[in-house]
Amino acid sequence: MLLSVSLAQEQKISLKFLAFPQVEIPEQLELLTGKEESIEIETPGNELSQPYKVTALDTIVVGKTIQNEKNENVFHEYGRAKSLGVPDQIILLLRKGAKESDGFTVIPVDGALAKFKGASYLFMNVSKLSVGGLIGDQKFALKPNQSLMLKPAPNHEANICQVTLAYLRGEKWKTFYDTRWPASDKFRSLVFFYQDPKTGRLGVAPIVDIIPFKKP
Repeated sequence: MLLSVSLAQEQKISLKFLAFPQVEIPEQLELLTGKEESIEIETPGNELSQPYKVTALDTIVVGKTIQNEKNENVFHEYGRAKSLGVPDQIILLLRKGAKESDGFTVIPVDGALAKFKGASYLFMNVSKLSVGGLIGDQKFALKPNQSLMLKPAPNHEANICQVTLAYLRGEKWKTFYDTRWPASDKFRSLVFFYQDPKTGRLGVAPIVDIIPFKKP
């Protein structure tokens, strides 16, 4: 039994990070990997970071090491969430303010291709509005803080999906985005509905994750 526990603790997982909304120059963050142990991580806002291979974690904790009044290094936590317990995870860091120190909502997503396949779209509503729309052959609606994964069938030539997005105003839906997106097994997409912190205006940010080519 002791041997089994030891082996489980040594298992590695792969984590990719993305911090949203995107900022021009993000500060360096750290991932807590053990008691008083951490590694620096990149947190881009327009693409997923490189994968970080770490020993399996029960909890995903991000933050930064700072010096206290005694000049001691102390890890200052910015956000945490329970790990999904799967080998490949995408860690979404949703900003609570303009600065990293304002904190993050941490959302782990199963990054395995069997769960988040090529040509799939993961929609996440981090706005305060109800949103929805049409992509390819599928309709959807999301309340605030809801998410949904879809794999739509293209309704135009060359594997292109018609995309119409709207938000709920009173009892009526108002279209604010109309375009076309490709659907390809070579990539998968994360799509954020968000509001500008200054104006409150609703926006949408599609972020593409290219799937590495594997020789047959």
